Amino acid sequence: MAAEDGGPLAERLGPPEGYAAELRASAGLPAPGPAGRRATLRESRLARRLEGAWRAARAHPAGRAGVEFLPELRPAWWVVRGYLAVQAAAVALTPLFAGGGLRFPIPELFGSRVLGLLATAAAVVGSVRLGRRAPGGVRRRALTLVADAALGLLGLVMLLQLGNTEVAGGDGTAYVTYAQPASGLRSDGVEISNIFAFDAAGTPLRDVYLVDQDGNPLVASHDENEFLEQPELVDRDGNEVANRYPRAQRQFDPDSGQSTPVPAPEFRPPPGPLRPP
Repeated sequence: MAAEDGGPLAERLGPPEGYAAELRASAGLPAPGPAGRRATLRESRLARRLEGAWRAARAHPAGRAGVEFLPELRPAWWVVRGYLAVQAAAVALTPLFAGGGLRFPIPELFGSRVLGLLATAAAVVGSVRLGRRAPGGVRRRALTLVADAALGLLGLVMLLQLGNTEVAGGDGTAYVTYAQPASGLRSDGVEISNIFAFDAAGTPLRDVYLVDQDGNPLVASHDENEFLEQPELVDRDGNEVANRYPRAQRQFDPDSGQSTPVPAPEFRPPPGPLRPP
């Protein structure tokens, strides 16, 4: 452009300072001046500290052995990363579709384990192919690092959840062991919402008050029984009486659309006379 006729370069291209500022901005460098120099100085100090810590770790025998062993774990992480990605998708889709959420060992997508298994296989293949590719640019490496960190956090959450979960049976049903006692009454883990009492002749009893060995009221769980009549009974002081049984309960007939009181269930007392064993 200098060889062409058309006037001075400063008039045609602008001042050199402006051209340099545009180059710095396009490269993502800090603006020139004291502030930019201080930021660069802080970054260089942090980089030197990190580099020094890394060298110290590698100089230690245990650190050197760990650093040499880490590359061998990459293929295993690629497989785990694909599995965790499907688990993350299942959790993300839970508010939108029925079924899903965090399931172990096979994730569920749209309520289907088969779909979750197929998605896991595809995700593992894709994760391995991504890991075997060249590192790529800085942006790609940064995105991969952020995604790996998020999936690693999800894996930690799964391990913590599995610490309180026991998987039993071939159907994959998970029984959760609570750290604190659950409220209400349960039989073999099933919530009890109502209690019917009978005398020795098998006659249903009404207005029975149940207490434990210390005289404390035995209160059943009522959250899962929507057909119990509300509100519960209260005494003359307005205190709730929750250990009086049987509770008033109704059953709904979907054909007629009517609800009727629930009769006492059939119960046959043990044949008498009873004797000590």
